[in-house]
Amino acid sequence: MSIIPPVPVLRGDNDAELRCDGEELVLLRPDDELRIPLAAIARVRAERRDIAVELTAPAGTVPTVYGVTDVSAAAATLFADRVNAMLPERATGEGEVDGTTLVVTRSLRIAAAAQDELEDDWLLSAGRKRAGYAAVAAMALFAVAAGFVGRDPSRAIAVLLLGEAGVGIAFHASHDFPGLWRLWYLPRHGITVDAQQVFRNGYTTNAYVDSDGVTRYIRGSDKGRPIRVAYHPQKPEIAVRCPGPGSMRSQVIWFLVISAFAAPFLYGAYALALPAFGV
Repeated sequence: MSIIPPVPVLRGDNDAELRCDGEELVLLRPDDELRIPLAAIARVRAERRDIAVELTAPAGTVPTVYGVTDVSAAAATLFADRVNAMLPERATGEGEVDGTTLVVTRSLRIAAAAQDELEDDWLLSAGRKRAGYAAVAAMALFAVAAGFVGRDPSRAIAVLLLGEAGVGIAFHASHDFPGLWRLWYLPRHGITVDAQQVFRNGYTTNAYVDSDGVTRYIRGSDKGRPIRVAYHPQKPEIAVRCPGPGSMRSQVIWFLVISAFAAPFLYGAYALALPAFGV
């Protein structure tokens, strides 16, 4: 029994990828994903290291062509031969439809931007940054006041060093808290789906499809093993990788350890400054 070789996946310039998925071709580009049914394709041409997918078009019109450049020449030839052999037969004299009307396009720019924003939303949000700046400024003023009232510059420096170290550790711990909340909340109250590892923009990441059919991405790699993603029902761009057994507990312990480190520094600054105020 002969074995039919699989249709190769073509990876080209500008992170473009062209593959065959059942009865359609999938063209993945940095900003969008095109799903092209075989019925919409007139032919596929291999032109050395370039591949061109020519769509059907009514007589007298110029057909639309999707291309991927700088692919493997051998893979391009095999891809074209295999896909052309899979194209549906058309009756003689049958009018060609406009293939572009059958192509489904999904924008990836919004999904990817939303996911990138999610990764850093708590760390870089304006409100959290203002709170951090306010805490740093308050501790600096507290240290200066202690040194000025007590007429002891060395006390002010010690209070400043201890206090700012405590504020910095507390700020870092506050960054971990929203992530822990999502890890607990989304797997229980969100929508859980399987994700597939993909190679995108030079990195391995995970792709999942939400309830609206939008492909979204979440960072991380699990050495080729499939993962599950839980996302918010109303905000599908908010998602987490479902933690494995014991993972949630270890992250909570780590959060508590980091938070506990801030306490001695803040208490030390407070205890050192009080005598300067006569307390």
